[in-house]
Amino acid sequence: MSNKQVFKNKLNYLTKSGILERVTKGIYGLKGKEINKFELANKIYSPSYISFFTALYHHSIIFQYENDIYLAYKKTDTKKILDFEIKLKCLKKDILLNPSGIINNGYYSIASAERAFLDTVYLYGDIHFDNIDKLNYEKVLKLLEIYNSKSLEKKVKSYFNNK
Repeated sequence: MSNKQVFKNKLNYLTKSGILERVTKGIYGLKGKEINKFELANKIYSPSYISFFTALYHHSIIFQYENDIYLAYKKTDTKKILDFEIKLKCLKKDILLNPSGIINNGYYSIASAERAFLDTVYLYGDIHFDNIDKLNYEKVLKLLEIYNSKSLEKKVKSYFNNK
């Protein structure tokens, strides 16, 4: 019997005996132990970082909670895992891979409030932000350089001119 088959048999045994549970294809967790959704999403899809509505809610820029996790990634897709969806949103490679405004806590990477704001306006256009005053305008302007977009610059300035 190959090592691969021994491993599969052990996984099946641990799953059937209630020690492990299957999270998604190829990923298992301890049964009954809460899984960090941010860490899971970030580990499955790499390179990526948590952004858009998930990061905006995390930083109290928007107040409406969604159970879904929004990731900046190299392609757009939606994947159902356990009781939530991971919503992958495509950003250009030079934006996605730029580390400015990305916070890495050792477990997962998440956009700062300013970076999440810019990612969201860049991809979704004009939307409502509940707590835009919490953003540091100087940081927004510095991060704006990453996008190299005059139309984004114009949209961003309109948000801050209407305060």
